[in-house]
Amino acid sequence: MVIVEQPSCWILSDGTIGMEVQCIALAEALGFEYDKKHIKPYWLNRIFPRLAKLPGIPLSTNFKQVTSQSAPDILITCGRRHSGASIALKRLSKGTTYTIHIQDPKINPKHFDLLIVPEHDRPRAPNIILSNGSLTRITQSILDKEAQLIKQEVKSLVGKKVAVNIGGDTKDNKVDDETIKKLILSLNQFSADNKCSLMITTTNRTSEPLKKALTHLTENPNIILWTGGSRNPYAGFLGIADAIIVTSDSINMISEACSTGKPVNIFPLGKNSEKREKFIGSLEKMGVVKYFNGEYRSWDYEPLNETARIANLINTKLKEKGIIQDAFDTEPGRCP
Repeated sequence: MVIVEQPSCWILSDGTIGMEVQCIALAEALGFEYDKKHIKPYWLNRIFPRLAKLPGIPLSTNFKQVTSQSAPDILITCGRRHSGASIALKRLSKGTTYTIHIQDPKINPKHFDLLIVPEHDRPRAPNIILSNGSLTRITQSILDKEAQLIKQEVKSLVGKKVAVNIGGDTKDNKVDDETIKKLILSLNQFSADNKCSLMITTTNRTSEPLKKALTHLTENPNIILWTGGSRNPYAGFLGIADAIIVTSDSINMISEACSTGKPVNIFPLGKNSEKREKFIGSLEKMGVVKYFNGEYRSWDYEPLNETARIANLINTKLKEKGIIQDAFDTEPGRCP
């Protein structure tokens, strides 16, 4: 096979993990090598992204570090806060950069070449691809590899192994003391009643009071907890787990759990936003998730593989535009 030169690809990110990882997941699924450039979004672009089309509006506050190189063939961004930067780079490239934006930017889709918008959002347009949840990097090969790295850490655990993914506060909900107490009691009882082990991880949104409360669970030798510091065993726990419990506050974490094909139990962590409630409800109807009820349950479903599905759709569009050719090797996972 003749391999043609692959297109250049940039990811612009302010370092927000939940957004950055979706961009990386898509670039990897497309088979692109990419340059990840951290930016500080310009304040005007964050408030009024469409104004980035105007001459003189900078791409970001550190734009000189970004624009010192020729514009890429393809740009991938995620989240409204980065939408202005995408529009600005399109302008600076004189329209040559093909812009792919993940999540609803809350402005007219015409400002982007392609939008990847969750099904639970409302926008519809010819250049929109709908996704069922967030894009993830979770594949079976990654789960197997990460599981091997931590097998010694979990070899003493007995019974069924359950990964427990804990989130935390969101902009519309703060986890209160009553919810924390309910979570701790429920997890402890679940482990005891079902004679299973828990492998718990937290996130950077998990509050200190919640982390402190979780440490009491480790008095049980069949419960291990990671709250930071050493290498995050999150993906390894997902790979080893027989089932998963995930708190309801994060569409990203729920999407990653559902990418494993393992039973996913949703634990309500306070009030859900309308968007999260709609997303979880759609997964319930598909038979992918169930709300946590204290019992160990097992069921089968086809793992969510949205990243690969969407990458295939994008590849078709890029071929139609002549940005890539059929000879381009799109082996997933190639990145520097």
